[in-house]
Amino acid sequence: MQTSFSIFFIIISLFFGVWNRWKEFYPTLLFWIIGHLLYGTLLNHYKFWEFRPVGIDKLIFPTHTIIGLKIAFLTYPFIIPVFLGRLPKLLSFKILWIIFWSLIFEGVEFIAYLNKSITYNYGWSLLWSFVFNLVTYILLTIHHWKPWIAWSLSFITIIILFIIFQPPFP
Repeated sequence: MQTSFSIFFIIISLFFGVWNRWKEFYPTLLFWIIGHLLYGTLLNHYKFWEFRPVGIDKLIFPTHTIIGLKIAFLTYPFIIPVFLGRLPKLLSFKILWIIFWSLIFEGVEFIAYLNKSITYNYGWSLLWSFVFNLVTYILLTIHHWKPWIAWSLSFITIIILFIIFQPPFP
């Protein structure tokens, strides 16, 4: 299942990615990867969502950690050139673009949920994932514009999530 998602995003990126600006997008890609790895590290024993290999993924990506690394280092680099490369200039269209990408991620996650390649724990749900995706794409947009604002807002977001879900501190 996860393999097909990566292939989907790679194909989309080959057709719609703005690859001639990849150096411009690189810091925001690193920001996204760091956030993803931070989740995996801080909540290693208290996962809100957990990836489970299904089908061929049992051979290629056999654990939650390996799937997470695959997403961070294989999928995200193909999403960023499309998301940021085609980010509209007008605020109203930026908002629609963020919602569009959040819905794409929600759709992918819904398929994964139906196929049991993702499970939720500790009160997390598809609705929380959608909100999380919205926040993620908003932060990526802000990071591309003003990185330190995005870092500050990310820190605040982490605090809010810790207050809401009350995971044990690592």
